[in-house]
Amino acid sequence: MLPNLFRTPWASRAWGTTRTLLVAFLTATTLLLGTPLASASTPGSNGRIVYSADFGTEAQMFTIWGNGTGIRQITNEAGAAHVHPDWSPFGRRLAYELDTAEQAGISVARPDGIRFRTIHAKGFLGQPAFTADGRHILFSWFRGDGDQGIWVMRPDGTDKRRLTRSPFPDTGGDDDPNVSPDGKVVTFVRVRRADELQALFAVYFDGTHLRQLTSYTFDVAIKHDWAPDGSRIVITTNANFSHAGESANIATVRPDGSDLRRVTNYSGGDVNAFAGSYSPDGRWIAYRFEDHGTFALAKIHPDGTERRIIRELPVPPRYIDWGPNL
Repeated sequence: MLPNLFRTPWASRAWGTTRTLLVAFLTATTLLLGTPLASASTPGSNGRIVYSADFGTEAQMFTIWGNGTGIRQITNEAGAAHVHPDWSPFGRRLAYELDTAEQAGISVARPDGIRFRTIHAKGFLGQPAFTADGRHILFSWFRGDGDQGIWVMRPDGTDKRRLTRSPFPDTGGDDDPNVSPDGKVVTFVRVRRADELQALFAVYFDGTHLRQLTSYTFDVAIKHDWAPDGSRIVITTNANFSHAGESANIATVRPDGSDLRRVTNYSGGDVNAFAGSYSPDGRWIAYRFEDHGTFALAKIHPDGTERRIIRELPVPPRYIDWGPNL
């Protein structure tokens, strides 16, 4: 059975707890897991939305149309977590993190869930994001011995190259890589202290010009996305409820971290919104809506208007990614 990591809010969970468990695994040999470049939403017409459904002891992936019809379960592997899905350009493949009681790695599959390959390496590979040409995947890699950061590789697992090294591998890490539509900037969430101090950072694709875009006190979720035109980045604030009594809300910022604009304005902590991704046409943001213990997949315009429920769900939809139309 997977550990209780599956009982925490995945859209806001940092990997700090996971890394602590993995250090224990590396020392006790037991795994305890409770070209332009872009992973922004691919510009174009809107296709299917993929998300991970949290069933408590496992997570399976589903796809659905933006109007709530045609729901499909595309993974069905007991005792495993299929999380952090990301559409490839043109929607022909999905990359996602596959965690089991024995190992953790990155899988590449068709949209129907038929797997091409799973890539494993020392430590923990996860949170993949395709580049716009589909020839590379960005990912977060915890290699043990205090070595964690953002890397890039080919979809077959070869030619791995480091982009960042986290200064906080024992309490947090560098997670959730995404790339600007022009291919020049990689954004990621740097976790200083898991479930409390999480900020949006950016670095050039060659690993230079590292800079912080938001305050750690924003408690940014481990899920953000670039608008298809590159003008804004959608984030979630107070994702781990580090500000007691306040809700998690969706906001957007400019690529330099300025001009914070609230998309949702919930309060009190019982109603929350967690960002997923922009739609390929840029008109919507898909997100997880929580209301006093009930869950829904929802969408809203980036200016905060026209909130719509796509589908009410019995379990939380996490790591939402809106793909292009085939």
